[in-house]
Amino acid sequence: MKVKNQIAIGIVCIFLGIILAMQYKVFQDSLVGGDSLFKKQTDLTNELFALKEEKETLINELNDARATLTEIEESASKDNAIIKNLTDTVHEYEILAGMTEVSGEGIIITIDNPPTDQSSLNDVNIVNEYEEIVKLVNDLNAAGAEAISINEQRIIALSEIRAAGSSINVNFVPQTTPFVIKAIGKKSALEGALTFRYGQVTILREASLLVDVKTVDEVIIPRYHGLVNFQYVKTVEDE
Repeated sequence: MKVKNQIAIGIVCIFLGIILAMQYKVFQDSLVGGDSLFKKQTDLTNELFALKEEKETLINELNDARATLTEIEESASKDNAIIKNLTDTVHEYEILAGMTEVSGEGIIITIDNPPTDQSSLNDVNIVNEYEEIVKLVNDLNAAGAEAISINEQRIIALSEIRAAGSSINVNFVPQTTPFVIKAIGKKSALEGALTFRYGQVTILREASLLVDVKTVDEVIIPRYHGLVNFQYVKTVEDE
């Protein structure tokens, strides 16, 4: 009987040893996988920062090149009225297309989610109201806004504003709260278009979002930094 007990204990010990060995291997694999995932996240983060720095460098170079071009155009137009008229026309179209930084009187609207404790209870999130943001931009345009930006993203004819997961994309760039919308135009007209009784400000506030509207004497709106590449549009030649 004693021998049988020893054999039984031995078998149990072997079985426990196998289980412990398997658990140890799983633990090791998870550590290796964790390290690999962490390394991948670190690499992606570093790559993102590098791309952002490269983007800033390219933007600065582009601004320098544009400044040099402006100096050349101004110098050439001093002695030639035709060149001056053409330069002025090009500049107007650049403003219209959002390809140059602009400033002027206007309005700044800041939209944010309520405090976390309130938003979690009522499922309040600006992403759920992104269509109201689109309507707000349309109302600004209808009120005579000459330039609009959302979180420093210039709104042009090709801009999109749409929900994308837990954020809202503007010019294909994910945006998070707070949303700061700037518009240049007659400030009293812009404010009135949004703050009347049934306006978009009222609608957003009724959705429990925090909305602040401020008129200012000077708003600075950056140029559009995306690429515009027409593949299908062609000009119609006059016969």
